[in-house]
Amino acid sequence: MYRHHLRFNFVFPRNYEAKVLESYSLVNPLEKLHHFPAVLEEGDRSGIYVRVTPKSAKPWVGFFALGFESEHAARGLYSCPHPDSLCVVVGGYAYLVNAVDPERWMQLEQRPVMDVRPIPEFKLLLFVGTTTISAVGESGWLWTTGRLSWEGITISEITQNVLHGAGWDAMKDQEVPFEVDLTTGQHSGGARP
Repeated sequence: MYRHHLRFNFVFPRNYEAKVLESYSLVNPLEKLHHFPAVLEEGDRSGIYVRVTPKSAKPWVGFFALGFESEHAARGLYSCPHPDSLCVVVGGYAYLVNAVDPERWMQLEQRPVMDVRPIPEFKLLLFVGTTTISAVGESGWLWTTGRLSWEGITISEITQNVLHGAGWDAMKDQEVPFEVDLTTGQHSGGARP
């Protein structure tokens, strides 16, 4: 159902293949099925099935629960700075999974994720929310900025190790610029309620 709206970005080297399945009927009964989150809520019946084939372990299938129905929330499959990590984003919920050991996973607190930006030169995968930005590196989650906006973030450019963007300031009724240091997640500027 969401397959055609998914982005696929495997810019980082990876030790696995990942493929979205059209339906549950394509799940091989010999492949272990993992649910993300591990315990599904009543509303977690929508989502996508992804078959993951690691180079050094048995293939498995993951069901990744949909976060938000919004067409603006991010959705896609991304390689991560660590070659064994896979990122699946469905309706703004971002799951980071170890492809070799799918029992090792985390869900980013950033909800909804509106955009995902790989920054290969810094070995970072950025998750842009409505008010903050989070970064994942080779060792996993690194940082989340303070609030940059009341609602909505635009990234304009990255120069050296600084991300430049703008956030919405409701009091001024305009976008205000901010800068984020990609090595620390510290920011200056922006707007916060």
